[in-house]
Amino acid sequence: MSTASAQRTMDRYFQLMGRGDDIAACYSADATWVIADTGEVVQGAVAVRDYVIALHASRADWHTHTYVVADGHAYLEGDCAAADAQHDVRTRYCVAYDIADDLISAMRCYGFGGPAAAGESQPSAAEG
Repeated sequence: MSTASAQRTMDRYFQLMGRGDDIAACYSADATWVIADTGEVVQGAVAVRDYVIALHASRADWHTHTYVVADGHAYLEGDCAAADAQHDVRTRYCVAYDIADDLISAMRCYGFGGPAAAGESQPSAAEG
């Protein structure tokens, strides 16, 4: 897979996400989301989509610091805040994406290791 193809896949993913459209269309059927800090795994396009939506709903003020796309991979580093005003804690994170056949096949998230990472509860992988 070329860098250009991976870039098109990621552009489509973020465009769908930004519009509130179904991001599961960007995932392979057996896509995985791994919370690297805990080893939890969410598997399947719909389950991963539901987890990502719940994760975004539990946070606010997302900032991307670094975003890199390469052959078959993308990497995003950023930070976000707790969604409620009671917590003044930012969580730094990194997501590594694997891309094959113009679909995201795997994601590994570093930095969301548990509720203590942001001072509040997070969506459980079991919810997906």
